[in-house]
Amino acid sequence: MYFKHITLKNVGSIPELKYEFPFTSDGNPNPIILVGTNGSGKSTVLSYLLNSLIAAQQVAFDDSEVEKGRVYKLRSPQFIRTGESYNYARVNFGSDFSCYEWQLDRPRENYIEHFDTPEIDISFNEIPLHESSIFNTNFFNNPVEVSKQFSKNCVLYFPANRFEQPVWVNEQNLNAKAEFIDQPRINRISNRSIIQQSPLIASKNWLLDVAFDRANYDLKKLYINLPFNLDNLKYTTIPPLQNLTIPFEVFTGYDGYSSRIWDLITKLIKLILRSDENIRFGIGSRQDRSISIIRNNNEMLIPNIFQLSTGQTSVLNIVLSILKDFDMSGAIIESLDNISGVVIIDEVDAHLHADLQCNLLPEVISIFPKVQFILTTHSPLFLLGMKEKFKDVGFDILSLPTGQKIDIEEFEEFQSAFDFYKESNTFRHKIEFEVNQSQKPVIFVEGDYDIKYLRKAASLLGKESILEKIDLKDGDGFGNLNNIWNVCKDSKISMAFPRIIGLIYDCDVKKIDEDRNFNSNRHRAKKRGIPSISDNPISKGIENLIPVSRINNLRESHPQFFDVKPKTTIYKAGKPIEEPEICEINKNQKSNLCKWLCENGNTEDFAQFESVFKLIEEIAELNNHQISLGNENIGNNLPDPLST
Repeated sequence: MYFKHITLKNVGSIPELKYEFPFTSDGNPNPIILVGTNGSGKSTVLSYLLNSLIAAQQVAFDDSEVEKGRVYKLRSPQFIRTGESYNYARVNFGSDFSCYEWQLDRPRENYIEHFDTPEIDISFNEIPLHESSIFNTNFFNNPVEVSKQFSKNCVLYFPANRFEQPVWVNEQNLNAKAEFIDQPRINRISNRSIIQQSPLIASKNWLLDVAFDRANYDLKKLYINLPFNLDNLKYTTIPPLQNLTIPFEVFTGYDGYSSRIWDLITKLIKLILRSDENIRFGIGSRQDRSISIIRNNNEMLIPNIFQLSTGQTSVLNIVLSILKDFDMSGAIIESLDNISGVVIIDEVDAHLHADLQCNLLPEVISIFPKVQFILTTHSPLFLLGMKEKFKDVGFDILSLPTGQKIDIEEFEEFQSAFDFYKESNTFRHKIEFEVNQSQKPVIFVEGDYDIKYLRKAASLLGKESILEKIDLKDGDGFGNLNNIWNVCKDSKISMAFPRIIGLIYDCDVKKIDEDRNFNSNRHRAKKRGIPSISDNPISKGIENLIPVSRINNLRESHPQFFDVKPKTTIYKAGKPIEEPEICEINKNQKSNLCKWLCENGNTEDFAQFESVFKLIEEIAELNNHQISLGNENIGNNLPDPLST
């Protein structure tokens, strides 16, 4: 049961969202991460997804978490976007199921008197005339298939306020014993919950059941016959017999379904504890039936799993809940990569240390390739870890409230965090470190897209040898190039640089070329601007170098790349003034434009990048000249450390 599409209109802070959930070529779902500032609509999107899952659960089972005929998410006119008269939502599943709802600001009979009928969906006409809202679904058309979907998938939602109190706060957790699960086996009773508030106790009881089944049903025995001499028995009425043998059972290990689950659980706890040691879960005696973590078979590492850190417990809850729910669905667990389903996690980074956000979470998500993860986050570190694990095309980042797909560099909170970082001494020292790491000149450009364009241009124009002479760095915007230039202005720091720094600004910044001279023989820093192509409709950014012919072609084939203000006539003092058309790259489409050009662009498209390579070559040749002056000149030009 995978989500396939969601449409939202005038919902809270979201004006419009139309999103197709992504899948790999072999049909596995890609993770989706919702980002945005507080109040941007992340939890709102999740509420519509969860509401549709609850509706499906009500059709499939009699023990659903929300009473039949009711919904998990309330409908109210207060959730209509400010200034609008209605909101609308539709969630489609891949198995031809869907849920939809309408909310009007007045009964429909009054609405149609004052407004045009929204053309989004003909289901508008299903709203009763005297009502202002409706929620409907087609799950009832095929309840058998809905039950099948639940019976072979995990379906879980972890709210933002999920929390397991540590043992030092909650003595009940420390003393609580694991219990065997006692649940009815009745048709249409699922014994499962979608919403996972504090699931560790339930998971602990499930672990006990798995351990019990493993011990009782998965024993491997070897039967051997040993000779036995009855003459050694003092009391027997059986006469001595020759060549008597008696069978013996020898325990040789575990093998079976529960053992496979146990092995997977052991693999996961090692992953969470970041350990390669011999670690496993342990079951206490019946006087103290706690679940512990054992090292080297007999060493008590953690007496009670409630004593794990809050972050470790959070991740443990996720992985155990996935295994437990998939197992309780009746599906067979062969390996982690055959577990399928939907897992929604609000604020997935909550309570997690930086290492767990950046390294552990992406690893956990990757080991469940058939699970559709839908997550919200505020963490740049988590996104960096996802990019490292899944690369650029293995997951989607959806920015709210606009609903645009973005790259990590466009994540607003990533930029905010980096802006704070740029003001710190740590950043100043990082610039020094970057510059001193190589014997090549360091050249900073305004952004990562500039670097991608230059590498593509070098491959088409035969300029790879020029790029090999330098270290090309992302300066993170023209404002930050100014910060780097200010570092270069500090003579005490700059005199320690072993080679030249170059700064290359995009054409629209209109920087004056400037050199920093620290003595009569040596230049330590150079600032240059890319020459502007005056007749290009794109006046901002390095995209100004893309020829007009290609820009015009792309405006026809990919209009979403551009923001266009048509040519207009304005009147000042009664006189008409023609204002030309303004064409700019849509800021949310910069990455897509760059990707398209780097994949499809030809030599003609990148011919005007020659001007940038001339700037780079000038800096590189100057640096070679500086090196040829010899180390004795470098030493002679350093200030006397004892002088004032």
